[in-house]
Amino acid sequence: MNIIIGLGLLIMGGLSAGSSYVPMKGVKGWAWESLWAVQGIVAWVLLPLLLALLATPHLWEVLHSVSFSTLSSTWVLGFLWGLGGLAWGMAVRYIGLALGFSIATGFLSSLGTLVPIIIAGRLREMVSTVPGRVTLVSVGISLLGIVICGRAGMMRDREAGSAREGNFMKGIVIALVAGVLAACFAFGIAAGEPIKQAAIAAGATPMWATSPVFFVELLGGVTINLLYCLVMNQRNRSFGDYKLVGGNYLYSALVGTLWYAQFIFYGLAAFFMGPYSYANWSIHMSFMVVASNLWGYYYKEWKGASAATVRWNNVGIGVLVVAGILMGLAGYLL
Repeated sequence: MNIIIGLGLLIMGGLSAGSSYVPMKGVKGWAWESLWAVQGIVAWVLLPLLLALLATPHLWEVLHSVSFSTLSSTWVLGFLWGLGGLAWGMAVRYIGLALGFSIATGFLSSLGTLVPIIIAGRLREMVSTVPGRVTLVSVGISLLGIVICGRAGMMRDREAGSAREGNFMKGIVIALVAGVLAACFAFGIAAGEPIKQAAIAAGATPMWATSPVFFVELLGGVTINLLYCLVMNQRNRSFGDYKLVGGNYLYSALVGTLWYAQFIFYGLAAFFMGPYSYANWSIHMSFMVVASNLWGYYYKEWKGASAATVRWNNVGIGVLVVAGILMGLAGYLL
């Protein structure tokens, strides 16, 4: 186990996820649902299948050997995660990107980190050792950083006088639901542990053995997302978008590739983090927020915000970095 390598991989995964939506700016003339469908097929079907085939000898035999309850629970949790992503999009309509992202991500990070620990009965073990306590503190600090960044986003929206559609409290409730549902992805990884073990037994290296788990789970996520996109294509009469061959497909595929790359790094990190893998989700989400904020600065999304608001956001980013450093310090205390 090398927690420093694991931490570096988590940072790379977070940066990849936080950068994945940048290529969307290159998509021109397409409805949102058309872009989302294409990137979803790449990110949630093609790349997971390719990596699972490369990493797992006799993939289909491995999946066939796993119980139906394991496959179905992993798929269902992926479905719920995908539903959470759609709920988050609805929340943004009511309360804005910054606040919706903050609330949903905060719940996603905390639930995705702490619930698997409690279910596994490892909470007492974690608090009984110095490295365990340090890593739990880093999880709490990362959540604090997410909240601070969310406050900065709220201040920016207020200063911009952004008009929001509908009821504010409705948006808050939907954002909370989105966070709970999105946290199901971390639960799905835990539920898919028998798939991982079957892959290892079939000859897959432990570093890549999570790949078939992601494949099954993301099939659940892509099901609800593609269904939604097709319904919106029909409602908005945007099926014609797919006939326009060109750069839009390339940029949409790049969105999906960057998005899926986070799971390559995440899966590798789990191997190096060993018993402290429970902190992976929180650290990953923290650096995703860092990356998305840095891109926001690059594209001048904070132009016009007051100096105080920008300072709040910078403090939040700094707190997230401190959380990552503390996670690395825990490795030296082992």
